[in-house]
Amino acid sequence: MATNTDNSRRRTSPPRKRRRREGVSVLAVIVLLIIALLMGAFGGYTIARKTDTHIHQLQDANDRITELENTLTLIGYPLGEDVDPEQWVYDRTANDNALADLNGGDWGESEDDLWNDDSLLGATLPEDADPVVVAEFQGGQLLSNEVIPEYNDQLTSQIFSGHSADEVAEDTLNRVLKKLAGDKLIAQRAAELGLTELTEDDLSRIRQQATANYETQLEDAVAFSEEPGETRESAAAKLAEEGVTLESVVEALKQSWWTQKYFEHIVKDVTVTDDEVQACYDALLARQREAYTAYPEDFEFDHTAGELVVYRPEGYRAVRDILIPFPVDDAEVVATLTEQVELGTADADAQSQIDAMYETLEAAAKEVQDKLNGGQSFAALMEEYGCSPALKEEPLRSEGYYIKSTSFVNSPEYVEGAMMLEQPGQVSSPLRSPAGLHLVEYIGDVTPGEVPLADVRDAVAAEALKQKQTEYYEQQRDALLEAAQVKYYPERLR
Repeated sequence: MATNTDNSRRRTSPPRKRRRREGVSVLAVIVLLIIALLMGAFGGYTIARKTDTHIHQLQDANDRITELENTLTLIGYPLGEDVDPEQWVYDRTANDNALADLNGGDWGESEDDLWNDDSLLGATLPEDADPVVVAEFQGGQLLSNEVIPEYNDQLTSQIFSGHSADEVAEDTLNRVLKKLAGDKLIAQRAAELGLTELTEDDLSRIRQQATANYETQLEDAVAFSEEPGETRESAAAKLAEEGVTLESVVEALKQSWWTQKYFEHIVKDVTVTDDEVQACYDALLARQREAYTAYPEDFEFDHTAGELVVYRPEGYRAVRDILIPFPVDDAEVVATLTEQVELGTADADAQSQIDAMYETLEAAAKEVQDKLNGGQSFAALMEEYGCSPALKEEPLRSEGYYIKSTSFVNSPEYVEGAMMLEQPGQVSSPLRSPAGLHLVEYIGDVTPGEVPLADVRDAVAAEALKQKQTEYYEQQRDALLEAAQVKYYPERLR
């Protein structure tokens, strides 16, 4: 299916909440992995179809498929030539038994059959055992019921990333024990310093951050809703049903605000030298040169997400667009029909339906073209008519998307039309994407190679400072643990 970066934006992350163990079923994880595997296979096919001169890209896609297959093997899903392909279909037909939706799969009567001692997931620890002391230190202790949920979460994540439970279980447990013991010691120290008390300035900052976090959740709820015509009001009502309101976000931040205050207190005197800034730049440059050479799409996504980029691969140009969007309901219909056409499963009149829906946008696109021909600036018309959401904010609004002929962050027609433009300043004819019609302006070529440190010095200095602060904070945390003479009893968890 053609894709577009319309919902790619860098945002302030909402406050993290502990995942409940019962929140995501094993079946759901398996289904997501199967979907990911199928999409990976389709992605590999698409690469081969678009260009047979980039064999290394096809190999990279195959490598990623292999990683997913390995993960499926870990959880016991059948693979091999003798497996019926129909077993890979999740058809949602068995309303009374979700496991039966995996056609042909002999999964037993319940999800518990997937979570057993024969599976590597059996390395997780039971959460219903009586609590025992698993660590003690001056002024406190750590109980098993505090450790086990965190350990199970981290171990399960590692298993589904392709690691062997036998290889990572011990290190994961030791790491969790140390972290949670450190958290308790830090909480004690923060209370001694008076940092757990909230000031008026704290409350003001909490309200400001909570508002930003809640707005992000609300925007995401609207953008990714499966309900046609979702509004802020309806999304807010659904979030409220789940217990998420602005006030609940404020209260959550109040409970954890002392951790930020403690961190700021510990690292307040940390600074970076010019040599440390240079070292950070050199390390970042080396890492990005390797990563972006192997996976150019990572460069495109990082730039679009507002990440610090210090290396640019060859062959890119900068573009921006004016978007004439579909109404929400039409966008969903077009996306579904387009996918069916590309997969060869569409009805005979599907393409005609798609064409007719795009025709409803052509009058507005023609109006924009007439204004451009009349001398109005592209930037002014972006403001008047709108653009892809990622381009609404600086610096991307001025810099534009970075694309080349093999880009996948926009629809194929968007990319092909943008690459046909011959001179900076030229504007394309209306180009289709699942979002609507785009008029794309060729801003200019992206200078390849390393971005001079002088051009990004402030951003690199901020990154170097963040890294040094984190390292120093961890050193102080370790010093607290050593001074508290912590004794660990991991054997009590087995």
